[in-house]
Amino acid sequence: MIKKHLLKSEVTYRQHTIHAIGTGFRLIWGGITSIIHGIFPMFFDGHAPRMIIDIYHDHLISHKNKEYKEMITDARMRNNVKKVKKNI
Repeated sequence: MIKKHLLKSEVTYRQHTIHAIGTGFRLIWGGITSIIHGIFPMFFDGHAPRMIIDIYHDHLISHKNKEYKEMITDARMRNNVKKVKKNI
């Protein structure tokens, strides 16, 4: 199972681990800054959304694993369904 994922992503276990841990910490920091911004709007304005966009582009758009492109398409379809339901 692990080998299959690493082969699809074209990375070594070490590269995968470093990248995943780094992304995890970026997401945690984004969550913390979002909470701080919610309480004190003058701090971290736009920080969390920019971080999510950066992670999206760094990881998903340019990723070698073709399944990520399918995930992006699926997410867009789900978001369009949500938008349509809100307009009804």
